Order: sequence, then structure tokens, then C-alpha cells
Amino acid sequence: MGTRQEMKDKGRVILKKLEENCLLENITNKSGQPCIKMHDAVREMALSITRMNPRHMIQVGLQLEELPEKEQWSSDIEKVSLMYNSISEISIDVLPTKCQLLTTLLLQENPIKKISISFFINMPCLSVLNLSSTKIKSLPNSISELKNLTTLLLSGCYELRALPCLSMLQELKKLDLSWTRIEEVPEGMDMLIKLRYLDVRVFTLKEISAGLLPKLVHLQHLGFHKDNKRISLKAEEMEPLKKLECLTGHFEDISEFSKFISSMQQSRKNLIKYDLQVGSSFMRATRDKAVTIGGFHDWEGELIMHPIEIQELNILKCHNLRSLVNDNSSFKNAIGLRVWWCEGIECVVSLSSFASSSAHPFQSLEMLDLSELPKLSALIMKDEGIGSATTSTLAPSAAFSHLKEITIDSCSSMKTLLPHWLLPNLQNLEVISVSHCDKVPEILGAPTSEVEEKRE
Repeated sequence: MGTRQEMKDKGRVILKKLEENCLLENITNKSGQPCIKMHDAVREMALSITRMNPRHMIQVGLQLEELPEKEQWSSDIEKVSLMYNSISEISIDVLPTKCQLLTTLLLQENPIKKISISFFINMPCLSVLNLSSTKIKSLPNSISELKNLTTLLLSGCYELRALPCLSMLQELKKLDLSWTRIEEVPEGMDMLIKLRYLDVRVFTLKEISAGLLPKLVHLQHLGFHKDNKRISLKAEEMEPLKKLECLTGHFEDISEFSKFISSMQQSRKNLIKYDLQVGSSFMRATRDKAVTIGGFHDWEGELIMHPIEIQELNILKCHNLRSLVNDNSSFKNAIGLRVWWCEGIECVVSLSSFASSSAHPFQSLEMLDLSELPKLSALIMKDEGIGSATTSTLAPSAAFSHLKEITIDSCSSMKTLLPHWLLPNLQNLEVISVSHCDKVPEILGAPTSEVEEKRE
């Protein structure tokens, strides 16, 4: 079994080859995101072939209100896609006695409210079941008969509140329960030891049983709702998950988060993608590697982050924080930085930090957003005893060299935003936005700017 990243890379290579051979084309969806689609002629040919052997039934987006007639459900059918229709009830009456060869059933994006109790009994080969974005409130117990099921997708079933026991689904590798309304994890989860992908980003979830996660040792992707404070990740529970690559979740405090990072360091493990919230403040991530730290009034900035290379760091409501960087190499890859509502912060970084750090913090930073920081007086603060002559030697040429956008809002003590000696580094700067900062006399500091000469 390869890593998820390796599988994604292989998939992209295949898609690229199909595109180069004019079997796929690039399009933009309604949200403006790049997508790919099959050429219409190729799709028609594929559908024509699969009407015969192997047998597929594809009826997508046809406004169907019921399952297709019984005659269309041949006993040798293998794959069925009825997504994006108006089906509200799934009845067993239309099915043949047995769908012995059915491996894939796609029913997502239908207003399904009811599924017949015995619907899944005669589908011994079913491997993929997608019921995402339907209106089901529960699943029939017959789902336990699907002993070859590897993928169960229920994301966006906002009315789903309970599931039957899943202990018989021991081939299951992917389980997506995100954005449902379950309050407890399904019974029998501890038996699903082949799981590689588990998404329980569920705000209503009340608890995760102690000892469950350490049993799921093959997990590569694990997601919890960041803003559900009842579910907090524990370093001890996460330590056995040696294959973990993608993680979303909430740590209750800095101590538990640091233990998790330390355990990763000891096992020489790196996450490929993560969105982690530490503390009580929520922030939506915009990049693949994001950490939000919030609500710690006594935290002074100590953080062990070396095994994780942050792309986005958000710090909120940490009132004892004075500046961000002493010697922390993880910041060298940070692309986005937000600091909001921190009453004690005086500067983003002191000049001496550049001298003490071998990693050149903020050398990759592209976006800086500072808001509601009443004591912030400068982006970079000189320490006492450092004169203008030594400034340029202490500030490395890489510092802030990729910065494109600076936003400053409601920082009433700000005097000088950018010191003059930093200007040669700012060749990529495109946007400076300053609002509600009444005391800002200088955006670009003069060589004699007082804030550069001493800490006020």
C-alpha cells in the first residue's frame, strides 16, 4: 500500500495522459474551480459499451423520482450511478432477486428519506456505496450484510443521527461521516482495522471512546470537527498512527499539541496536509498546512514545531504574547500569517531574532494580516544597543522577500510599518492595506525613524 500522496501523483499522471490523448478536457465549474470532464463523444461511446458487457447503468441528472424499472436491473449488472436525481425512497421491489455482481452503487445528491430494511441483503459483492447529501435519518441493519464493502460515503447527510453496528464491515477502508448529525461513533468501529480514511467532522459528536484510535493503525487520513470542543485530540492516542498523512482536529491546549509534535519528531513522521486548532478560537484554513492557536492568555510563544512545516499560522486572543519569533525554523516555510486580538504584542519579530535563527524566519511569507493589536508599534523592532550601521547585516536578504500583501487594521500604537532598510527585500510586495490606525505617520520609514533605534 502506497501513501495517499503517491496514489494522488499516480492518478494525476493517468489524468494527464488521458487529457493529452483528447479523452478528457479541462473546464471551469460554477465556483470558478478548474475541473476535468470526459468529451461528450467519448462518454457516449463508453456508455454504449457498458450497456452490454460489463453491464453498467448510468442515469445521472435525469430528474428520476423513483429507481429505474425492474427490467433495467439485470442480474449481471456491475455498476449503477443514479446520482443527481429526485429519488426520495429506495425500495427493494424493483430489484432482481439477487444483484450478485453489483460492486458500485452511487446514489448521492438525491432527496432519499427512506431505504427498504432488506435493500442491501442480496448485494454480496458491493464494494462502493455513496449516499452523500441525501436526507436519510438512519441506515437499515441490512448494511451489515455488505461484508465486501470497502467505501461508505455519507458526507452531508444532515439528518443522519445514527448508524447500525458496523463490526461486520471488516473490509472497509474509507468511511466518511462528515457533516452528519451523529452523536456517537457507530458501534463496532474498533473492528474496522483496515480503515485508511476516516472523516468524522461532526459538530454534534459527543465523544470518541478512549482506545479506539490506537486500533486503527492503518489510518492515513483522519478528520474531526475543529470547532467541536468536546472532541480533543490526545497525543497518546495519536502516537500509534504511524501512517497518518492528513489530519484535521482540535487540541485542548499547547501542552497536548507539543506532545503530539514531539511524538512525530521521535518517529520521524511528517504530515502532508493538516488543519489543526489549538485552544478555543476558530479560523478557517486557506492552505494545506495550517495551525490556529487561540485563547491562551498566559502563552508567551514557546512552541515546538520542527517536524511540521507550517504554511499558514493564525494566532488569536493570546494576550501575553509580545512577539512571534525567537529561533523557530518552522516559520521559514510559512506563507500566510494572521495575528488578531492579541493585546500584548509589540512587534512581529525583533531584529535580534534574525541573528539567532539559522532558518531566516518569514523567508517564504506572502500574506501578513495584523488586526486589533493595541500595542503593536512596528513590524520589526530593534533591540537596545543595535545601531543603524549594523541593521542591514542583521536583516538577511531573504526576510520577507516573498511578501505580497500586508493588511493592518485597528493597531492604534503603530508608528512605522516598514523600516527603510527592509525595502530592498520587498520587491514582490503588491498590496499594503492600513485602516483604523490613527497614529501611523509612516508606511515606509525614514532612516532616522525613532522606532528603529530603540524599543519604546
